[in-house]
Amino acid sequence: MALARKKATTIALPPELDELLTRAAEARGISRSEFVRRQLDLVLEQYRKHPKPKSAGVLRKLQERGDEAELFRDL
Repeated sequence: MALARKKATTIALPPELDELLTRAAEARGISRSEFVRRQLDLVLEQYRKHPKPKSAGVLRKLQERGDEAELFRDL
């Protein structure tokens, strides 16, 4: 990401989380900031707006589908 497209945010971490953040970022070979961005991206995915599907896979009634209706008639 280009620096011009980022907005700085400051958070205060307790010492134990600060140490864990450093270790996790080093283990992945990335900066602490990049680690935080990637993890936030994963966590915040559920809040992104996703387009609704045009179809939910609605199927016709078995009687209208053909031969496979015969297989399920006695069930």
